Amino acid sequence: MHELSIASAILDRVTAAAEQNAGARVTKVGLRVGELASVDPDALAFGFEALAKGTALADAVLEIEYRKRKQRCTACNLEFEPGEISSNCPACNHADTVCIAGKELDISFIEVEGPPCA
Repeated sequence: MHELSIASAILDRVTAAAEQNAGARVTKVGLRVGELASVDPDALAFGFEALAKGTALADAVLEIEYRKRKQRCTACNLEFEPGEISSNCPACNHADTVCIAGKELDISFIEVEGPPCA
């Protein structure tokens, strides 16, 4: 289950970002997970929650945005979600397409709550 090591790396990065904003509490972490990233979003969320217990990030909410695979045709520039069998362009049937979405595994945002004003 490599999702646990990914969750650990995410927690390390979020902790480092929180330390740069002394006094701020992390309330939410946003991730983008692509269809082709070979990551199970549920397992990743479980790993994040398990590893965050007992830390300053224990109450942080993990928000995962699942990104479907998307291709662009190099002949006509159409952007489309390919079928399961073929990634040929549905408009011109050109076979040369490039993946433009679906490989993501990124921290998209870290939401923090600053200390109360005095």
